[in-house]
Formats: sequence, structure tokens, C-alpha cells
Amino acid sequence: MELFGLLEWLLPQGTTGNQSEYDLTMKIRNETELMAFIQMVLMPYLHNISMLIGITDAEGMIAFWWLNSNNRLSSQALPDRIAPSYLADGSSKILELQSPDRRDAFQTTLFKNGVKEVLLQPLRYHEKAFGFLCLLADSKATFSNALQQAVTRSAAAFAVGSLQVLILSLTEKYRQEIPAALPAVIMNKGIIGGDALQPVLQMVAQVAPTDATVLITGETGTGKELIAEAVHRLSPRSQQAMVKVNCAALPPNLIESELFGHEKGAFTGALQMRIGKFEQADKGTLFLDEVGELPLELQAKLLRVLQEREIERLGGAKTIRVDVRIVAATNRNLEEDVANKKFREDLYYRLFVFPIHLPPLRERKDDIPLLLQHFTGKAALRYGRNITGINPACLPALLAYGWPGNIRELENTVERAVIIATGPYINIMPPISRQVAASDMSPPLPVLTLADAERNTIIRALQQCNGRIRGPGGAAAILEIKPTTLEARMRKLGIVKEHVVK
Repeated sequence: MELFGLLEWLLPQGTTGNQSEYDLTMKIRNETELMAFIQMVLMPYLHNISMLIGITDAEGMIAFWWLNSNNRLSSQALPDRIAPSYLADGSSKILELQSPDRRDAFQTTLFKNGVKEVLLQPLRYHEKAFGFLCLLADSKATFSNALQQAVTRSAAAFAVGSLQVLILSLTEKYRQEIPAALPAVIMNKGIIGGDALQPVLQMVAQVAPTDATVLITGETGTGKELIAEAVHRLSPRSQQAMVKVNCAALPPNLIESELFGHEKGAFTGALQMRIGKFEQADKGTLFLDEVGELPLELQAKLLRVLQEREIERLGGAKTIRVDVRIVAATNRNLEEDVANKKFREDLYYRLFVFPIHLPPLRERKDDIPLLLQHFTGKAALRYGRNITGINPACLPALLAYGWPGNIRELENTVERAVIIATGPYINIMPPISRQVAASDMSPPLPVLTLADAERNTIIRALQQCNGRIRGPGGAAAILEIKPTTLEARMRKLGIVKEHVVK
């Protein structure tokens, strides 16, 4: 809808003046054009008019002062508040300025600048004033009744023009102040990160050229596999295979076969010989994801391979030498698992040659805008959506959210936003369910002993009946026990009714 048409729809019917004023008001786009329009409407009644418009709230606080080019006043010298009485009704009024008035900063400022008479017309929207128009004269008896009637008659058109200029001014101010939308960009590099991730990337660059075993730790979804891939890509083994094994996804009875392979007939269903992951990764890198989930018996065999650099296929007797670089990852606290006998201490130290800890996303806030751009670009390409960027107004909420699912949760959230987007800029909000669940969590109540629970129950019953033990409505009746039994329990628990009844 055209802006003037929107304003006409908002204002009460019949308040936009005559057709010629309607046509002219449509063209107003700035303060200068507004002043020229007002001067043109009032030209038959007064040829040289100084004008001032104030945009204010109901309490008289000034948001904008607008002056015509011939005015001697400066907006910087005008007060930031006027008396609300100026806006009390919609009719115009004439003020004669006899002398400075210390109680009225607005009149005092005008008087000191040579103004002797003011014709003031409130500007209203739906019976509520949002500003006022002042015609200023440097002599008295300047404003005729005909002029005052013309101002009142065209007040609605002046209000429409002022509202139009106000909305356009605020729109431009907002456009200049709002941060630019984040563009959707697919970043063609393996790891996306800001300053918080730089120490990790530096460690990757240091260890990658060596054959040292690397243990990557961090919460689920922080990108441990990407770090493992970077270690392999920057190593001398980059031209060879990188074989990945998710230790948590394999059934315990198949892990040994997956890692070391098996000979034909080694077990029921072994119809042919199978090469294991260690042999597949020979001269390359083996990535053991979720290594903390390995059963204890497999941990011993893995330790032997790391020490001896040789394997035996399941059901075979031949020793096979392997040249494999190990990169392991886990979201578990292996030190605690070692203390609890859930992870072998010797294997832990064998893996803990070069540890790299990947911080969670909540500690890498500067990564979030970069990841948002990258995931938006990827999702838009995948789903064939014409998405160009992310609404920057979403950023504060996304930065404040804790992202318990880390990068994986962020990527899934972006994908949902891309799928449901109706315009070129997507709006992303953090998952509400996770926020509510986190806010609803409270520490468990302490468990009371039976004696304490009984004591509290008796005290509440005594308080409820104002210390009365016997009779209808007494504490014994409430607790459904004999009064003598209650008195015995009170003596045993040290309860004196005078102490619990105020």
C-alpha cells in the first residue's frame, strides 16, 4: 500500500482535507516539502509565514523540531519539553508573548528570539495529539480569524503530511542504524571459526605434520570429526585413506571384526575373508570416533595394536604389520572413566599423546555469525531456495542461547528456518523447548528422615488448628490418630504446642 494511502486508512474518514490538498499531500517526502505545502495552503491569508513544528509524546517530550528555512530560531536552542496543555484539545489558539515566563521554557525561547504572537494548532491522530504546528509573528494582531479558521480546516491534512514525513524520517534513521543483513555464503574451507577457535587450529597445524597420536575431546556436536579431518589433510598421509570408525555405533560382537578383519569361517556367517579398518587405513589415518565407548576387552586388543603396530585377523594366526596414524575422539571424561575402571589407564595414556580440547559453541560466540552464513548458504543450495541472508535482528537471541547441541543443533535450526522461509532473508530463533526445559530445571529437594518428616507434619497440623489437639477439628482428628498417641509422639519429638502456635 502507498504510504499516503496507509495514513488515510489509519485516520478517521473525512479528515484528510479536500481533494487538492489530498493530491498535494501525497507528494510530501521531507520536512522542506511539508513546510512548502503548509505555506501554499495558507498563502491566501498570510504571505510571509515563519513556521515551527514539534513532534511530541503525550507528556510533552519533544522528539523532533522542524523549522522552515526563513525561521530565525535554531532547533538546538529550543527546549526538549513543552507544557502538555498546548495539546489539550484539537482547536487552534493564539498566544501573545508579553515577556519571558520562567515557568514556560518554550514561550521564553520564542520571546527572546523576537516572537510576539503564536498561532498554535495541535496535530492529532485518532483524537490523540502527536505534535503541533506554530505560526510565528514578530508583531501582535498578525493572525486574522480567517487565517485561524483556515489552519483549523486544514489541520487534518497538515497532520497527514507530518505523519508521512515522520514515518519516512524514522524509516531512514532505522535503515542507517540497523546492522547489515548477514549474507548467505558457502565457505570453502574445512573449519569455520573465529578468535576463540584459533588456539585449536594452531595445535592442529603443529601436530598434523607428525605421526603423533591425537585425542580430540569435546561435547557432542562441537565438530571433532572436522578437526580429525584437518589433522589428516595437513599431514604427509593426506594422499592416503582416512578411515572412520564410530565405536559407539557398532554392536560389541562385531567391533573386533570391523577393526581387525576376519578369516573365512572364523565364526558363523563368515563366508569370506574380510579386511578390517586397520588394514584399510594402512599408510593413512584411522579415526576412532567415540573411543570411550569401546568394551574393556577390545581396549586391551587396541592397546596391543598401538604398541606393536601389528594385528591378527579374527580366526587367523598370521601377524600383519600396519602403518597407521591414530586420531581418536570422545565426548566422555576419560579421566573419570579410568578412575571408575571403565577405561584402561594404559590405553588412556597411549591415546593421550597430543590432546586437543574443542570448546563448546557457547564459548565460541564469534563463530556463530560465520556458521549461520555458511549453513544458510548450504541449506539454500540443497533445498533450492532463493535465500540471500539472515535477518540481523535475530542475532542477539542466537548469541544468548546456550546451544546444548552445539554446531549440529545450530545447523539443524538453520535448515528449518530455510525450509519455512517466505522471503529472501530468513528469521532464525533458538529452539524454545530447550530453553524452557533448561529454565524449568531446579535442584532436587533434600530427602528428609522419617523423624523430620513426622515432626514437620505434626507442626503443620498444630498450626492449622491453632494448637488444639483434641476434639473435632483438632490436630489428632486431622492426622487421624488418637490424641494420646499424638501427645506421645510430640513428647518423643520434642514438640511443644506453644512453640509452634503464634
